[in-house]
Amino acid sequence: MTQNFTYTTCSRKSGGRFVLRCFIFYMIIPLLAFFISCSDKVETQKTEKTKKIRVRTASYEKTDYEFKLDFSGEVKAWKIVNMSFNVPGKIDRFYFDEGYSVKKGDLLAKLEQDDYRVLRDQVYAQWEKANRDYERNNRLFEEGSVREQIVQDSHTALKAAKAALDAAELSLEHCLLYAPFNGHVAYRFGEEKEMVAGGQAVFTIMDLSRIVIEVGVPEKRISRIMKGQRASVTFEAVPGKIFLGRVSQVAVSSLPDIRLFKVEVTVQNTDLIIKPGMTALTTISTNTLNDVCVFSLDITVLRNGSRVLFLALDGQAKKVILKDYIISSDKIIVRDPLPENGQIITSGQDILFNGIQISVIKENNSI
Repeated sequence: MTQNFTYTTCSRKSGGRFVLRCFIFYMIIPLLAFFISCSDKVETQKTEKTKKIRVRTASYEKTDYEFKLDFSGEVKAWKIVNMSFNVPGKIDRFYFDEGYSVKKGDLLAKLEQDDYRVLRDQVYAQWEKANRDYERNNRLFEEGSVREQIVQDSHTALKAAKAALDAAELSLEHCLLYAPFNGHVAYRFGEEKEMVAGGQAVFTIMDLSRIVIEVGVPEKRISRIMKGQRASVTFEAVPGKIFLGRVSQVAVSSLPDIRLFKVEVTVQNTDLIIKPGMTALTTISTNTLNDVCVFSLDITVLRNGSRVLFLALDGQAKKVILKDYIISSDKIIVRDPLPENGQIITSGQDILFNGIQISVIKENNSI
C-alpha cells in the first residue's frame, strides 16, 4: 500500500510541472512578442514624425476683386413709339415697310387730303370776310360812323375765324405722319386706301441703337444694386461676345404679386445685332475690393474656431490666422497683410501646424 501511494504522488508532481511549462510557452511568450511588436510600432511612428510633410504650393499676388450678381432678363428697345394720325381718314400711301430704317423727320405715310383741303379753303374764305369786316368797322369807328361795340364784335369774329383757319391747317398737316427719331419700323398696321380712326396705330417705331434688358431682382439682393453700376451681358443668339452696359433704372417698388424689383440695364447696340425679345444673361458688378488676395476657399482650414492658411517659408509651414476676409461662393477674399512674393500651401494643409518641416512638391502653379 505504501509503494502505490508514493508512485501516485510522483506522477501528480510531474504532471503539474508539465502544465506550468505549457502555460508559459503558450501564454507568456506571445504576450512578450506582442509588447515587443508594439514597441517597434511606437518607435516607427516617432521616426515617421521626424519626416518632412510633402505639400504643394502656389504663388499669389494682390489684385482687385469684383462682387457680381447674375440675372436672366429680356431685351427691349431703348425707345419704342406707336405712331398714329391725329385725324381720321383714308390712307393714301405708306412710304416704309416693316424692317426699314428711318431718320428723324422722314415721311412715313399720308392720308388722302382732298376733304381737308376743301375744309381749309372754306375756313380761309370765312377768315378773309371776317378780316374785311373788322378793317371796315374799325375805319368807320375812327370816322365816328359806328359804335365801338360793333368794332369789338367784328374783332371777336375775326379771332374765331383765325382759330378755325389754324385748326383746318393743322388737320391738313396731320394727314402727314413723320418719324419722331432715328430708328426702325418694327410693325406696320393697315393697308393703303384703308380707313383709319384718329389715334389708331399704323406704325411701331423702335430705336435700337441702345437696348434695355429688364431683370427681376429678389428683395434680398435689391439693396446691393444701384443706378450706374457696370454690367456685362451675353446672349445665346450672339455666342462668344460680351456686351458692356450700365444699370439705368432701379425700381422703388416690387412688381405686383411676385415680389421682384424691376432693374433695367442699358447696352449700346451699334451694330444692331441685338434684337428685342432675345434672352440675356446679365452680370451686375455690385462692388469692387482693391488690393486683396483671392484664394480658393478649400486652401484654408478651421482651427479652434478661426480660419487659417499656411505659407511655405524657409522649409517650414507658417500659420496665418485670418481676421479680415470675405467668403464669396467658393472664394475667400483676404484683406489681411500677407508677405509679398510668398508661397501659399494649397494641399497637405489639413495636417500642418506652425513650424512643422515641409517638403514642397515642385510645380509651376499660381493663384
